[in-house]
Amino acid sequence: MSVLRLILRRLALGVATAIFVLSAVFSLFTLTADWVLGGRIGQARFVGEDDEEVLESIRDQYLAERGLDAPFYELYLDWMINMVTLNWGTSFETGDPVFSTVLGATLRTATYAVPATVLAIGVGVTLGVYVALHPRSRLAGGGIWSAYLLFAVPNFWVGGLVVSLAYGDVIEWSPLLFEHVLPVSLAFTTLLGGYVSYSRAHAREYATATFTELVRAKGGSTRLVAQHVVRNAAVPFVSMLFTEALALLVCATFVVEVLFGIDGLGLLLLVAVDARDLPVLLGATAVIIFVGVLGTIIQDVAYGYLDPRVETGERRTA
Repeated sequence: MSVLRLILRRLALGVATAIFVLSAVFSLFTLTADWVLGGRIGQARFVGEDDEEVLESIRDQYLAERGLDAPFYELYLDWMINMVTLNWGTSFETGDPVFSTVLGATLRTATYAVPATVLAIGVGVTLGVYVALHPRSRLAGGGIWSAYLLFAVPNFWVGGLVVSLAYGDVIEWSPLLFEHVLPVSLAFTTLLGGYVSYSRAHAREYATATFTELVRAKGGSTRLVAQHVVRNAAVPFVSMLFTEALALLVCATFVVEVLFGIDGLGLLLLVAVDARDLPVLLGATAVIIFVGVLGTIIQDVAYGYLDPRVETGERRTA
């Protein structure tokens, strides 16, 4: 299969997935009880307004303000067409254009998520391969123990502790620290343990393989041996980069942005859910789907580059 056909197939699958997920989100938020509307009606009852006609007018006005006063099938078609054409409208809460709002939040999340991912890949792969090639060295034992410790420590607790110390004037508040260094560090430690574990497991499979022993017998350096191991372990390892890692990173994004008040995609999505801001919610969901589809395409292309025979089920061993 050509690369172009592969990309087109993945894009088609991504569009189908996006429509399914967006349809599910839209249905859940339009067919279930609206807590924001319930709060308005509850507030009216609290001040003594019990007239059902008045309460019904509050409901009708609320739905009209949000453009949700039409039959479900009409709403569904209009919203799905708008999502596909990127005509995402404006936020129910702020009135700001949704597309630019979501794009800005995504870029803000990327400012710490991308560096954290790059660092985690570099450190995780290096440490995992080193441990596989030198399993009994003290450096390997200490390194893997430290990586797993960082992975096991709850990031929300560490971040919350730092924020508490900052507000208590124990440490000096620094925009660079709280807006960049700590978010990168927490996301990095979330991903590191997984990368170390996967790279070590796959590297060990090839660390004692025949071709590796042959390289050693010919006097190959440790670096050359490591290159052969990484080249052969890369295909199974790549699958982890865009599956488990994406899920971990999304979870870390929510924690990091809530703790440090970062106006990124995670915090935007949480606020949209709380306010039932449907345009923002669907826009943010579409971005997450897009990142997942893009990651899948990169993964498939990388497979073909790392081993052109991977589609036939063959694997290089030298």
